Formats: sequence, C-alpha cells, structure tokens
Amino acid sequence: MLTTILIGFLLAVLLPWLYKFFKANTGRFLAVFPAAAFVWFATKHNQIAAGGIVKEAYNWMPGLGVSLDFKLDGLSLLFAFLISGIGAIVLLYAGTYMKAYEKTDRFFVALMIFMASMLGLVLSDNIISLFVFWELTSFSSYFLIGFSHEKEESRGAALKALLITAGGGLALLAGLILLGIGGETNTISELLMRGDQIADSGFLHVAMMLIIVGCFTKSAQFPFHFWLPAAMAAPTPVSAYLHSATMVKAGIYLLARMSPLFNGTGNWNTTLLVVGGITMLMGASTAVIQSDLKKILAYTTVSALGLLTMLLGIGTEIAIQAAVVFILAHALYKGALFLLAGIIDHQTGTRNIRKLGKLFKKMPYTGTAVIIASLSMAGIPPLFGFISKELIYASTIDMVINSPLTTSAFFIAGVLITAAAGILSYKVFFGKRNKLESQPTEAPFSLVAGPLLMAVIAVTLGISSRFISPLLNQASLAVMPENIELQLSLWHGINTELIMSMATIFIGYLTFLFIYLNPKFIASIKVSDKIKTSSVYDRTISTVVEISKRVTIIIQNGNLRIYVFVLIAVFSLLSLWVLKDFSVPSISILWSDFRIYDIVIGLIMIAACFYAVMAKSRLLAIALLGVVGYGVAFIFIMFGAPDLAITQILIETITVVIFVLVLWKLPKFLIFTESFIKFRYFMISIVFGGLMTWIVMIVTQYPLESHLKAYFAENSYLLAKGKNVVNVILVDFRSLDTLGEMVVLGIAAIGIYALVKFNKTGKKEEL
Repeated sequence: MLTTILIGFLLAVLLPWLYKFFKANTGRFLAVFPAAAFVWFATKHNQIAAGGIVKEAYNWMPGLGVSLDFKLDGLSLLFAFLISGIGAIVLLYAGTYMKAYEKTDRFFVALMIFMASMLGLVLSDNIISLFVFWELTSFSSYFLIGFSHEKEESRGAALKALLITAGGGLALLAGLILLGIGGETNTISELLMRGDQIADSGFLHVAMMLIIVGCFTKSAQFPFHFWLPAAMAAPTPVSAYLHSATMVKAGIYLLARMSPLFNGTGNWNTTLLVVGGITMLMGASTAVIQSDLKKILAYTTVSALGLLTMLLGIGTEIAIQAAVVFILAHALYKGALFLLAGIIDHQTGTRNIRKLGKLFKKMPYTGTAVIIASLSMAGIPPLFGFISKELIYASTIDMVINSPLTTSAFFIAGVLITAAAGILSYKVFFGKRNKLESQPTEAPFSLVAGPLLMAVIAVTLGISSRFISPLLNQASLAVMPENIELQLSLWHGINTELIMSMATIFIGYLTFLFIYLNPKFIASIKVSDKIKTSSVYDRTISTVVEISKRVTIIIQNGNLRIYVFVLIAVFSLLSLWVLKDFSVPSISILWSDFRIYDIVIGLIMIAACFYAVMAKSRLLAIALLGVVGYGVAFIFIMFGAPDLAITQILIETITVVIFVLVLWKLPKFLIFTESFIKFRYFMISIVFGGLMTWIVMIVTQYPLESHLKAYFAENSYLLAKGKNVVNVILVDFRSLDTLGEMVVLGIAAIGIYALVKFNKTGKKEEL
C-alpha cells in the first residue's frame, strides 16, 4: 500500500520531464498507474470479501508516536476501487479533453498528487498520517480548481474551497489529537475500541464535534456547502473526479470510519441527521432551478452528500448498508454525468440547458450514456441506483422515531432529483430545438468510452448485484461490526419501499414536466442573497480585506527605519516589564582576566560601531558593520567555537557583498535633518543596548551547568553516528527546528526566484 502511494507521488515529481516525452499521450501513460493499482486492489478482493484485513506498518517519527500504518478492509477497499478505477477513466478522458488547455503538465502534477493523497487518506490507520493526506487533498485541489488562474472566477473558487476545507481541517486536527490523548494511541483501529477510555478522559464529546466540523467542510454540508458549486469553475475532469467520487466523499469516509466510536453517543446521530437532511433538501431544490449543466450536477451532489450524512446519522444496520451502497451508486452515475457534461460543453460550446436540445441524433453515444446515468440517478430499475433507493427507503421507514419526517424529506429530495435527471437527459437530447449557432458532432471515442463504461457497470450491478455484495457487506461491517448480512436484489416483492420508489418516480416525472413546460417561471426563481451562506463568506472576506488595508496604511508607511524602531521599542518595553522585579547584578572586573587581544578586538568593535553610526556613506557604514561581524567571529575562535566562527565569517562576507551590490541601486545616504528624529533613535539605541547588557549580566550570575552538554557529547556518536556534536544537534536532536528553518529558506528562495524571473508585466526577464 505504501509503495502504491509513493509511486503516485513519484510520478507527480517526475511529470514535468515525462510530459516533455509523452506530451499529448501523458494522460494515457499516467492512467496505467491507477489501473495497475486497481488490479492490485482487486487481488485483495477475495481476502477482504471473506472478512480478512490487510495491514502494513512503518515507523515514520516514532519519537512523536507517528507511524505510517495502513489498513485495507471493506470500507477502505471500496474507496480504493473508486479512487483508482475512476481515476484511470478520468486520466484517459483528460488526455483528450485538456488538449485545448495550456500548461497541462501542471494539471497532471496536481491530479497525481491528489490521487496519491486520496489513496493515503482512505488507507491510513494513523490519525496523524491521515491528517497529512487530508491536507494534501485540500492543497492539491486548490491548484486543480484554480487551474485556469487567469480567470478571477477560478481564483476565487479555489481560494473559497481552500479556506473552507483547510479551516475545517484545523478543527479536524484538534479533534484527532484529543482522541489520541484520550485513547493513548494514534492508531485509528485501536481508538475505535477504546470508547470508554476516551469518554472517561472527558475528550470524547469535544473531539466528536471538532471531527464533525472537519468532515462537514470537506463534504460540503450546510452551511459550508457553497464552496462546491463555486468549484465548478474547475475543468470538467476535476469536477468529475474530485467533486463526485473522491474528495467530497473524504468527509463521508471519515464519518463512516468514526461511526463505531461515536454512533449512539451524545449528539452524533442528531447532528448528522438534521444537518444531512437540510443539506439534502437544499441541494435538491436548488438543482432544479439551475440552467448550467455543471451547476445542476453540483447541487445534486450536495444533495447526495447530505443524504449520505443523514443515513450515517440514522445509524441503524440497514441505514449503514444503504449508505455504503449509495456511495458506489452515486460515484458511478455522477462521475459519468460530469464527464458527459464536459463532452456536451466541448462539442457544443455551451452548458446552458436553455440553449441545448435535440442532440441525440448528432451525439447518440453521448446521449445513450447520459440517459443510462440519469436513469440510475433517478432510481429507475434495473439500474444500480434503484437498488440503492429501495435500501434508503427501507432505512427511513425502519426508524424508531422521526420515521415519517425523515421518509418525507427523502421523498421530496428524490422527486426533485428525478426531475433533475429528466432535465439532464430528455431536455438536452430530446427537448425543443436547440439555439446553437453550429451543429455539434459526436465526441471522440476517448472521451465517450469512460462514461459509457461506468453506465454499463451501473446496469450490470443492477441486474447482477451478487458480484459486489460481498465487498459492500464487508464495508458496512467496517462501519457497524454487528451488522446483519447485506442482501442486494432488484425484487423483494411488493412492499412499502417499492411503492415509495414508484411514487417518487411518478411524482418526479410530473415535476419534470412542470419545469420543462414552464421555463420562464423557473428562470424567474431567484434565491435572495440574504439567505445565502455564501453571502456571509463574501462579506467576511471583504471585511477582512478592508481591515487589512486600513491597518496596512497605518503601520506600513514604507520607511524601514520606522519598522526597526517600532520592533525594538516594543521589545524593550515588554522586556522591561518582565525584568522590573530584577535588580542590576553587581559585577567585579579583574583586569587580570583580560588578554591583550581581548581588549584590542573589543576596542576595534566599539570604534567600528561608533563610526558606522556617524558615517555619511552607506558603503562605509556597511564595511564598518562587517568589521563588527568579523570581530564576533574572532571571539568565537578565542572561546573554542570554530564552527560558529566559520559560519559567522561566511554569513558576514555574503551579507557585506549583497549589501554592497544593493546599495549601488539606492539613492544617496539620508542625513537626519531634524534633531527630534536624531534624539528619538539615539534614546531607543541607548535603552536597547542597556537592556541587552542587563540581560547578559543577569544570565551570567547563574552557574552555566547543563546536563545537555554531557548528554550530547556522550550520545552524538552512539545515537546519531556523528562525530561533530554541533552538526548532530542540528540534524538529529533539533531536526524539526532545522526542518522548519529549511522550509522558510526554501519559501524565501522561491519568492526571490519569482521576483528575479519575472518583471511587473509578467514577462521573463532577459537574464
């Protein structure tokens, strides 16, 4: 499992070079990876279907209790199949669809990072590694959604998705850490068995709510749902992969994974049931008034995610089974429909359903795939979506309390989704004559093949669901270990579920007819900005930007001398407040303790400091400060620290050289003309110098005895195999600190490179 994930990341790293070789065939080449992963996972199917579990464990940071633990059970295998299988289809599709785009190598890099991260997320059995992969999906999706970054809409949508999902990710991290503390382990499978211990620690309910917030943001639950429709600014392969089958279901996956721990606890079921129901109804009702194909699919996806959350909130045996079955059914038909919407846009130049109609004769294969996928979305037999819908009705009817309300909510949502399916299929391919300027033609086979394959699978699984039943049964057992065995069938006799399903189809058909025959009325329906949660987000961002501008105007006046003055002044005031209870230590100076070169170097440094302040030339001032720096290096040498001395000499030399190069571009030296300014800087310099002297005197009055010195000296070679103690401290004992410094330097280097490489017009400089 780790090898599969690492191969995905390795391909992402090598892609810029691979793209130069494969070019237009890059998508086909990359599709080999998820296809091979799908085959590997398929070799584990029989073992998992029989109730087995595959585990892998690798030490990553054992000192912090972080390891790369992977677990393959029914639930993770189901998601792994979706990620790899649909991923292969999307890559083949993208190879053709993205030909009209520029710099598609960047697109494939981000897509491969996302694919590998998503696999790592569903396979992780450690809360820390799971969170790392979780954040990587948010990071990579930001670049995928904002791929057309020259458009303001794409940039705004990407930022919106990142802020919402990353903000929820912070809540998730806090919740996972609390679980780890309460359960005294970071392994998820062990945490799920330590519910009583976590409850006794007092962290259970707080962790539960934080995890719910993280999952809700990722899976677009109300009131965080608005980022998903906005993300339709992304290219179609992104929408098909991230926003139907994978990323948006990451939150659903984690809710399902945590259900054995939280189901029946506190407000878990009520929160999921209520929020999921609201999201389901809101998404379905908004979908039918949209005119953009991708927006219709986006809002029906929001509704489906709400339905999944609601089923997990019901939390009964049959509800969990219904959720697992619907995860597969939704991924198949919605992934296909997103790809098909991209084909329609690609071939006709529009996604506006008010301009589309009578396309079936011109695009028969695309139309066939759309019809099959739409019928599955509407829950028409014998498609797999029908089996899923019957199970959902059975779970709502089986509820002990709130059964009529929950069943009615799903019925309303089902009616509206059925109407949306009619809009997507009949309206586009058999409706009134289209208003296109040119007649479209059928798409290339490389575009249609993937959606057709998913449509065929939906039909096959509906007619013969026994092939998938064992895996889905094990997936439901992973969520609810005491669950009954899953039995999938198209025909269970005439029962309440069948009657409700048929009623949903009939009323949904009538609703579609009303929408189809009254386009002007539907177009007149507008949702007020006052009730949109997206308006709250927009106002919040606008307020933050406005406050930032005002604060910047006040504190950022462009004068570096003022910035340094403020920093030193604030530091001095805070330090004086802390040190107000300390007295000035008495020291005795014995001239016998000084060596002649100590005195000489000290006098040289003092003189250099004095003349640097008095200098009227920047070059002279920099040179004199360099003298001070070299004096510090000599002090290091005299006290037996040659490593520090060499570092100081190198830094001082580079600093002086860089400053000299920069100073040639600056105006003449600025001379103080106002005595008040002179006095202000003179006083703060005196205060700061006296303060640092006071701190040094306080520190030196305490004995410098440290057990760490002996520990490092004794263990640097034994534990780290390094003879240079300083290097060992930096690389091993303080590795995280050093890593942080390297990251900061790396980011700074990238920023400097960007400034040097591009000028203000965005064109490359002639270097």
